[in-house]
Amino acid sequence: MRVRIRVLGRLAVDGVDRADALPRRARQVLGVLAARHDRLQTKDALADAVWGDDLPGNHAAALEQYVSLLRRTLAPQARPAGSFIVTRDGGYLLSTERVGLDLAELRAAVRQADALPPGSADRLRPRERIVDLAEGPAFEGEDGAWAQAVRQEVGEAVQAALVELAESAVGTEPERALRLARAAVDLDGYHERSYRVAMRAAAALGRLDEALRWYERCRRTLADELGIAPGAETARLHRELIGLRVVRPVAPRVAGPAPAFAGRAAELELMLSDPPVPTLHLVGPPGAGKTALLAELARRAPDRVGTGSAAVAVGPLRLAWLRSALRPLNVGEPALALLDLAAAARRPLTRPELEDLAARLENAAAHLPVVLAVDDAQDLDADSVAELAWLRQRCPRLSVVAAYRYPRAIADRPLAALPADLVLRLAPLAADEVGAAGYERSGGIAALVAVADRPGEVGRAVAMHIARLRTAWMPPGAWELLRLTAALGSLRVEQLAVLSGQPLGEVLDHVDRLVHAHLLAEGPGGHVRHRSGLVREAVAEQVSTAHTTHLRQRLGDFSAA
Repeated sequence: MRVRIRVLGRLAVDGVDRADALPRRARQVLGVLAARHDRLQTKDALADAVWGDDLPGNHAAALEQYVSLLRRTLAPQARPAGSFIVTRDGGYLLSTERVGLDLAELRAAVRQADALPPGSADRLRPRERIVDLAEGPAFEGEDGAWAQAVRQEVGEAVQAALVELAESAVGTEPERALRLARAAVDLDGYHERSYRVAMRAAAALGRLDEALRWYERCRRTLADELGIAPGAETARLHRELIGLRVVRPVAPRVAGPAPAFAGRAAELELMLSDPPVPTLHLVGPPGAGKTALLAELARRAPDRVGTGSAAVAVGPLRLAWLRSALRPLNVGEPALALLDLAAAARRPLTRPELEDLAARLENAAAHLPVVLAVDDAQDLDADSVAELAWLRQRCPRLSVVAAYRYPRAIADRPLAALPADLVLRLAPLAADEVGAAGYERSGGIAALVAVADRPGEVGRAVAMHIARLRTAWMPPGAWELLRLTAALGSLRVEQLAVLSGQPLGEVLDHVDRLVHAHLLAEGPGGHVRHRSGLVREAVAEQVSTAHTTHLRQRLGDFSAA
């Protein structure tokens, strides 16, 4: 079988059991030759890349030993003259005619795509190949300059491929376009083109609020990290979307009947209680069902509950969340007109305006308490928080519900100044609330419960998005544990440490985080496994059959030992 070397991710050699046993320096020699496979490496250049300033006494002899070891280990049947490491002119060359190399395949795909007309179907095929090949950062775990240069090269190639594929799908497959654009932003958050594709895809799905949130994320990233504002093209698209949002609200796309709301009976009863909880902070990781719970709350008590989202509460839309929340409470058009005037002038509400609004809320709550619920509340600015706090103090029959992901999300935000009388963290739904089959697929994660019976591709796409969001704050090693348990099933932490190459203490820390995020579940004997079948399927798609076979072999060797 032809040897194939993989460097996109952790360096590995398919079909060679002993590759992981190679000394670190030997793996680095192989890595440098793979990174520079298209040109001859003199022994001096190769030694400089491997050792830097810490050269051994006779680096040429050391290199010869490592090259000999690589040849014997990775291609023991080949004669020296036919080895994939070719000796030439006092140096070495890795021959991609004699060995497979994923990096060489990726570079070939880049050249093929760049030579074809933009937008053509023929150009998109090699772009797809680039994304498929890049299972992880090039030379993961290596920090030499040679590895960093290739890592940047591969990152730029994948970024370009994701964006071009996303742009091509906006008109025909907007869900796929949004998924690809999201991956491009996660890869590099400073490329405005990725945000623009996400904005257009979300708008094509009828989700204008989400499209505006993508702009706001772009604006904040550029301002916080680079000190600049979005460019003219991005700003123009943003203005177009605001025009659509204000002049012609777009109804959400309906792909089928909405799933029945499941569970949360205790939470709903608490939020509609009399006397009310003055200020309730509703928290939960992405996909926990905060937005769905607020929608169900409004459905059950339409005259008592008003909801709005602070995700786009900026500029002329600063008070859009409050306007949306007040409309169902029948405070009257004059009150809404006051909000419009304040928003247009981009100023806080005045004391007389707040007094008028408080009187209207008191009147609405004359018989039963009313609820003002703010989704994405972490995005409220200081004026909005002050106005909300004032209304809450002035109206004893008013309950304020602020929904956001994690308590740390508001640590340095204005919302931290709004003390909570109760913090309600949404746990996963129980098996008896969603049914055994639905629970096995979803793990009780509300967003996955809603898609558990949808076509497989839809469920896996949502599951991957949830998994990425919930691990975004974790160290990279945590994602590797998700990949291993997706490929192999239930594993002990000791097995995870061996397979991932991470210290046991770090693995235990990662497991704690993943269990807390409801992505992994604990079993007997120190085993951990995926909590959701959908998440496991989605992550397992990233692991090739060859890689899974290799992992099973390593697991068998570990168990036998």
